[in-house]
Amino acid sequence: MLRIIPLVLAIALCFSNLGFINLGGRIAENDSVKVADAHAPHNHLTQDKNAQAAVIGEVYSFEDATDAPTQDISEEIIQREQNILRLYWDIVPNAVKYEVLIEGRTFYAYTNGIEIPVDNLNAKFQVNAISLEGTTLQNKLPIVSIDTNPTSPLTTTEFDKMNYPPIYPVYSWIPTSGADHYEIELIKDGKIIRRYFTQSQLQDDNFDFYDKQPVLDEGEYFWRVRGFNQDNQPLTRWSEKNSSNSFEVKHQVRFCALGDSITHGGGSISVPPSTVMYNWETYCAIPVKNLGRSGDTTAELLARFNNDVLPFRPEVLFIMAGVNDYRADILGSESVENLAAIRNACEQNGIKPVFLTPTPLNPAQIQKVNFVDPPPEDWQEHQRFICEWIRDQEYFIDVNEKLTDDEGNLIDALSVDGLHPDADGKRIIGEAVAAWLDKYLNLK
Repeated sequence: MLRIIPLVLAIALCFSNLGFINLGGRIAENDSVKVADAHAPHNHLTQDKNAQAAVIGEVYSFEDATDAPTQDISEEIIQREQNILRLYWDIVPNAVKYEVLIEGRTFYAYTNGIEIPVDNLNAKFQVNAISLEGTTLQNKLPIVSIDTNPTSPLTTTEFDKMNYPPIYPVYSWIPTSGADHYEIELIKDGKIIRRYFTQSQLQDDNFDFYDKQPVLDEGEYFWRVRGFNQDNQPLTRWSEKNSSNSFEVKHQVRFCALGDSITHGGGSISVPPSTVMYNWETYCAIPVKNLGRSGDTTAELLARFNNDVLPFRPEVLFIMAGVNDYRADILGSESVENLAAIRNACEQNGIKPVFLTPTPLNPAQIQKVNFVDPPPEDWQEHQRFICEWIRDQEYFIDVNEKLTDDEGNLIDALSVDGLHPDADGKRIIGEAVAAWLDKYLNLK
């Protein structure tokens, strides 16, 4: 993502906290919503347009509820003026954008797919993966799927590849050509329990949504999305339900991980945690449930411990935090106080706390990408303070030393943005956790 504004928008998403359903048959376009319960979750993101409906305050029965969520939204699908070609390909490690050449034109996609208005649906095309520096990482990418004139968005979440769903899910999709904003619903056991509207954004930057509420209750879930134009008229039907956008939540998980965006996942600037390549849990051979939330400080982890950790009653809790503290000029001593309080809370609840040393930063790379303020000059001092405290704990895993160069910074090759380790860095973390667990289980 080399254009500055889209790059900033995509990163901001990472730091905020950044007809899909067809249960046996097609749902009629003019069926009505049936209210089942009257309690809504809080802190929903709403669209700042007068024409946009606010977040719905009820829980709906899923039956017949797909096509009439509010009286303010027309259910007639707006026909798009041109033919649309949708391409979808696999993510290329360290690519920050993709160049799409078709009909003598060049388009850029910031996720692994694109919808393009075309004159000829059989036009030849080529997709290339592009690095932050603008060099080609891989050309003529194989295309996984091609759709002509799609009527519903294509979701890109990979819940089917995860051992457990994260408690803070990120919903992602291929942007709909011509869409101004999107409506997202989360459905649990046949009932719509959450509804969100995204903010109006440039089409190619509007492809994921970070849920700020934890998904804690046991049950079967899936999510869906549809696109709207500037007049709040639907351009698409709901995305289709499949295994990649469905998940099951169960309690009594043996191993969990509490942390910030390093634990939550995502990388290479614009790839969200909804895909597995940039999640360290992917590279841990023993399943670990992801309790991470992007942007958290140690104080915020402590504040949500009871709500987010205790429902799962883990035997072992991996704790990795601190990077957002020393980025924000929070003293290492304050971070350690919060980590000690998390340790005490674990011990009081019969949970074994295992601390991971926090990851380093790469100030030069952060400045190069230029989407967040550079860290304070003394950030390494506070990081060392946290690391030394962690190394004095009964249970710890030292991943910091494996990610750090001779100057104490995050190794260049391991991070595009200078803050988040990318796939190779996440592999180092996941394999280190797996090695610790292997010893732990063998000792037992």
